Amino acid sequence: MADDPILVVLFLRGGADGLNLIAPSGDEDYIAARPPSLRVTRKGDEAGYVLSHQAADVDFRFHPLAGELSQLFEAGEMAVIHASGLTDGTRSHFDAEDRMERAAKGASSGGWLGRWLNSQNLTGVLPALAVGTSAPESTRGSPDIAVAEEMEQLIVAAGHDLSPLLRERLRSGFGAHDLLGAPVNRLISLSQTLQTRLVNPDTGDLGPYRPSVDYPGENPLSEPLQMIAQSIKLDLGLRVATVDFGGWDTHMDQSGDFADQTKTLSAALMAFWRDLGNARDHTCVVVMSEFGRRLRSNTSGGTDHGFGNAMMVLGGDVAGGRMLGEWPGLSNDALDDGADLAITTDYRHVLGEVMAKHMRADNLDRLFPDFVVQPRGLFT
Repeated sequence: MADDPILVVLFLRGGADGLNLIAPSGDEDYIAARPPSLRVTRKGDEAGYVLSHQAADVDFRFHPLAGELSQLFEAGEMAVIHASGLTDGTRSHFDAEDRMERAAKGASSGGWLGRWLNSQNLTGVLPALAVGTSAPESTRGSPDIAVAEEMEQLIVAAGHDLSPLLRERLRSGFGAHDLLGAPVNRLISLSQTLQTRLVNPDTGDLGPYRPSVDYPGENPLSEPLQMIAQSIKLDLGLRVATVDFGGWDTHMDQSGDFADQTKTLSAALMAFWRDLGNARDHTCVVVMSEFGRRLRSNTSGGTDHGFGNAMMVLGGDVAGGRMLGEWPGLSNDALDDGADLAITTDYRHVLGEVMAKHMRADNLDRLFPDFVVQPRGLFT
């Protein structure tokens, strides 16, 4: 169980601007379409970080506040897939997220991660964790997903004298139920495990997590990623974890907001990755968003909903330091509907390869029905 592959899905909610995060900074059409504040430049103090491997000769660069992402890429730990996304695109956040996370037609199909979880015989006390207040649609259909904002929420009546009694009442009342029995028994087992390992028996207080590296302070991603790191290190049988990071819908005043978002993402992800230690060898992180932004900036200092975007895959078994996929260019003829970065890599090719090569899934036809996954060479 300790070496079973783990997948972490970090979803950038709101439609992150992939053309500002990983930018074709030397492309003439890109330069003409945006003011310097909404693109990554090649010169000066705010020049972006050059990617040593490029999908096209247009001087791709990471945003100047994505220094840690650049380091992960150059260390060969992360790969980039640009011009990727949802091929049956929509400019609606809700529709795009729903289509992408279900990855199948029909309301009864559940989510692609839910289908994988349901196909496995998972024996750990915490096989799947959604950090937040709700589980994403990608996990829909699976009873194995635990939802919490902090570790204490996974302990039944943490620190309370009646905690053992409450657990026993839950087990006796619902433990044999046809539908609720399995998740209730798993919750009780998880609660007992965490109570034993984390709660001080004298004070009833939950001991603090002590990461092996310093996470950036005042960073909204630090605590969610620390919770995932702690869950992995506790060897609870975690196989899938999800975390949402919102705030990427930059219609207005994008320059400052996007810079803050990028700095937050880059710094927290690096801290998480280093915190994992040897667990990096069997952990993979996918960073994705529901869609990108239009090539041309709007009159409010921002960008509107677009199509093509960039995905990032980080892992101990990833053949990183490479930019994969076909770059379509940004000339007017190359744009989707004359406005958006065209999609040349369906996002399911990326997720499918992650599931097959990293998670060892042999049922891609179930995870991504009516779709044939074509590997992009993400893994060693």
